[in-house]
Amino acid sequence: MDDESVVNQYTLQFEDEPVLDIEYVDHDGWEGMDDPCPECDSTEFDHVRYEGGHYGQHHDTVTERTDYWDQKGSLYTACYDCGEVLYKNPAYDILEAFETDELGYSE
Repeated sequence: MDDESVVNQYTLQFEDEPVLDIEYVDHDGWEGMDDPCPECDSTEFDHVRYEGGHYGQHHDTVTERTDYWDQKGSLYTACYDCGEVLYKNPAYDILEAFETDELGYSE
């Protein structure tokens, strides 16, 4: 990882739960998916984002109300070719821990 990248590491622990190390990554040499990877110049990325909005019913059909609030954002972006993590929101590590049962919540 580039020495000028922003990497903040945190430790999260709920009462009587395992410790979870999470991090925020923002690669200094990369501005977004319009830019090539600063490590290898690739323009292919693995990208995870979140999206939410306001939903309602119209004639018994659920519809997204685009005229109201919506929320979108990036959680994780890595170069497809070299694997360099270019952006990672700490929420990504938390979601990944639940998905892989790292926190021991399976039933």
